[in-house]
Formats: sequence, structure tokens, C-alpha cells
Amino acid sequence: MFNYDNEIGTPHKPPKLMNVNDFLNWKARFEEYISYIDSSLWIPILEGYKHPTYEFLEETVPEPISKLDEEEKKVYDREKKAHGSITMALSRDLFHSFRGYDNSKDLWKAIQMWFEGNSDVKKSKRELLRKQYECFRYLENKSTDELISRFYHLQTELKSYDLKYPADELVEKFLDALLPKFDMYTTLMRENPKVL
Repeated sequence: MFNYDNEIGTPHKPPKLMNVNDFLNWKARFEEYISYIDSSLWIPILEGYKHPTYEFLEETVPEPISKLDEEEKKVYDREKKAHGSITMALSRDLFHSFRGYDNSKDLWKAIQMWFEGNSDVKKSKRELLRKQYECFRYLENKSTDELISRFYHLQTELKSYDLKYPADELVEKFLDALLPKFDMYTTLMRENPKVL
């Protein structure tokens, strides 16, 4: 139960990024979490936060928190909650990689760049996913449940990289991937498309 709560989060703690290979699913869960706890936290994450400053001896220095007016304190608190939510969502190992980012916008952008990459990396990932889709089949010593899970995971990855396939093509791909012991059923389904 503890690992499940870590993975999906709770109303009081964000989902943890437990597996770097699951970044896109984590990102979607984290976005839902932020929208659930306080959608205004997206403001500093997406638009950034600039702490009020003042001039002192020809230097620009940050305004002490105690000197902020009520609205400035709300904006400051929003930034701290956003930044804290992101850092709490990182595993201990990942947290060390992103410690230098002191505002939520830069931290969020750095995490996305780290895991999603630039446009060249995304293009390579799209090509890899396209090839994985084309070569999708059952694997020896794997159950039907594992095949289904792999196929749904692949579909999610394809969608997240904007690779769309028609529903009938997806059904055909899955039927082709089933173990030979299901041939009789797949033949019946293909002969009677209404079943699909």
C-alpha cells in the first residue's frame, strides 16, 4: 500500500517519480495532483516568480518576507508550495540532481528537459516508439495479462508523443500479437467484426 501511495500520491502528498522510465505517466499524475490541491500553483510553475526587491546602498536586495504586503505574501506562499510539491515528488536520488533550482518554473523545466529531452531526443523517441509498435508481439514465458499491460503502456506512450493509430489498426495489432493458442478466437473475431 505504501508504494502504491507513493506512486499515485494522496490528497496530502504528491505522487513520487519512482521510475525514470515512467516519467510521462508520473507527469500526468503530478499535473492532476497540482490541479487538485490548488490550480493556482500552476501560475508560478508556468509563468515564474519574481521576489520583490528594493535598493540598498546601490544594490538590489530581496525584500524580507516580513516586509511583504498581504498580496505579495500570497504570491510568495504559492511559489513555495509549488516548488515544495515538485521537490517532494522527486525520489531521494533524483532530488540531488535538481537541488540547485530555487524556483518552481526553472525546476519544472529542468525536470522536463532531463526526462523528455530536446526536440532531437523527442524525435528519436517517436521513431523508437513507432518501431516498438510495428514490432509488437507476444514474448515467450509472458502471460496474456502482461501482454495486455505492455500493449496499453505502449498505447499511452504513443499518445503522449502524438502518434495516433486508427482503432481498427490497434485491434489488429493486438490480435496479431496474441499467442498462437488464441488463433481460433482471433479468426472468429476477424470474420465477424461486429464482435470487435
